[in-house]
Amino acid sequence: MNKKILSLVILLILLISATITYAIYSHTPTENTTPNTSGNTINDNTLNNEIDSTLLDENQGIEIGDMI
Repeated sequence: MNKKILSLVILLILLISATITYAIYSHTPTENTTPNTSGNTINDNTLNNEIDSTLLDENQGIEIGDMI
């Protein structure tokens, strides 16, 4: 009986270590690089125009199904 419990514990330890090893080696490292900018300066007007273009216009209708 003790040999069965011991073999199950060893098998469980091997399974856990294999899972952890796979998770470590399959994880791709993230690069800490800054994105390339186009060199344009962003002012308040540019930011407001971008926000306004992504949001709904006040005159634009919206359907009930679109809200969900």
